[in-house]
Amino acid sequence: MRLFLVLILFVSSFALQADSLAISNISEQPKQAIVWSIIPYAPIHILEGDYKGQGIADEYIINAQNALPGYLHTNQIMTPARTWYQMSKNEQLVCYPSALKTSEREAFAYFTQPGLITPVLRVVMREDMWKKEFAGRDSINIKEYIANNKKNFGVVSKRSYGEEIDHILSKVLRGENDITQTSGRYGSRQLYQMLLSERIDIMLEYPWVTAYFEKVLKNDSIKVVHLMIEGLPKYTAAYVACTRNDDGKKVIEALDEFLAKEVLNIENRQRMMRWLGKKEAEAFEQDYLEYFNIEH
Repeated sequence: MRLFLVLILFVSSFALQADSLAISNISEQPKQAIVWSIIPYAPIHILEGDYKGQGIADEYIINAQNALPGYLHTNQIMTPARTWYQMSKNEQLVCYPSALKTSEREAFAYFTQPGLITPVLRVVMREDMWKKEFAGRDSINIKEYIANNKKNFGVVSKRSYGEEIDHILSKVLRGENDITQTSGRYGSRQLYQMLLSERIDIMLEYPWVTAYFEKVLKNDSIKVVHLMIEGLPKYTAAYVACTRNDDGKKVIEALDEFLAKEVLNIENRQRMMRWLGKKEAEAFEQDYLEYFNIEH
């Protein structure tokens, strides 16, 4: 009988050790790593200055990562071109929190359902020029304007402004228009400062970017006007994109569940609205509510 009890205790002890070892092995298994692309393009991500960490995607990405607790999250600063290149290599699980979807990109990336909409590109000019040449108008045919005017045009070198606009600009760069090109991380800010100082007459930029410039540069003496580009929509949808593989698909599915709730939160649209002028913000909110079928 004593031998039997000893045997039972031995077996029980072995079983407990086995269970403990199994739990230990599970806890020691490395988490799947996700590299999040942080683009140095304010105010999507604001990496420096008075508004550091208050960018449109800065808070959003924290919420997205919290919705994926089983992963090891790493933020890495990279350009959009670098992001898509990394995804196409399919060597890492890379996610881009503020992506625009194209058929070309879908070849190497999975996309969530839309998580936000963003106002599209505008033609930006000083208010005095607008009053002189465009008073009462809120849109412009950019192709006709460029063809019929020799105004000093500012662009960021090697930047894509969208396929349609890029095609128009390619002809401008070969033509007789006076083109000013800047480059680098602060190229667009340089153009905006040149616009204010009358060194260029027009530039292309998103209204939320120029609103950021206004806050950072704190120049209230010169006002700018944003004209819609005829033929472009009022806004475009933004998504989260991840590497197109099995791991990326699982992350996208989890993020879709997160986004279904996130788009209903007022904070989600306010992240964009606080970087828009009052008129733009009011129009944006109405478009947002309609796009995501939110009662108002």
